Amino acid sequence: MEWIEAFYARQDQLARVYSGPMADQDRERAHIISAALDGQPGRVLEIGAGGGQSAQATAQCGHDVTAIELVPGSAAHARSLASRADPGSLRVLEGSFYTLTLAETFDLVCYWDGFGVGSDEDQRVLLRRIADWLVPTGTALIDINTPWYWARAAGRQMSRATFVRQYDFDADACRLFDHWWSPQEPGERVTQSLRCYSPQDLRLLLEGTGLILEHIEAGGALDYDTGTWTARVPLSQAMQFRAHLRPLT
Repeated sequence: MEWIEAFYARQDQLARVYSGPMADQDRERAHIISAALDGQPGRVLEIGAGGGQSAQATAQCGHDVTAIELVPGSAAHARSLASRADPGSLRVLEGSFYTLTLAETFDLVCYWDGFGVGSDEDQRVLLRRIADWLVPTGTALIDINTPWYWARAAGRQMSRATFVRQYDFDADACRLFDHWWSPQEPGERVTQSLRCYSPQDLRLLLEGTGLILEHIEAGGALDYDTGTWTARVPLSQAMQFRAHLRPLT
């Protein structure tokens, strides 16, 4: 997993992914959290928080948010947003969610659009940590990449003024590869690698972690031929699904 910090830092340099303002997607995530907490203020932990935009939106809905981010530049941007988190609060911790120690527990833990780094055992380590961070009645929300979508996306390429992006897929390892580079430096690529899971794969992965899969929500899909994004599609077509997990009691 040595690629992680370099990839996300370079991705932000190319596309300002983590250093921009709050967007509609961040507000939507905050509303999802509020709905999962039945509209009540709660203690929320966001891991892999990037530039903190979703954490800020969640705090502005009245929640007390702790955000964990590994990349120093992204963590700094998240800290810059903390002063605009009223009526809730936003605390930013810089470091790895595999190693940081947290004394408190949370009503909800969320991980948006990043699960699958490392091996299956790495995922299990993280899932056991999430189980420990949750109160007994808590909820975890995790975005999971689907293998069928990313297998179909292999070889697709997108070009913008500041970056080129290409997808690949390893069918044997069930991993997507997300390559980024500058049009001016095609030989200087950085790559993200994420393990993909079906819902049943996830159920097997959860065994022994202290968490169970309560239900899933299918996400959206991009039609690469037309450039059309559809926010909700059947699971068999979805790029991701959102797993709602709860502690095993």
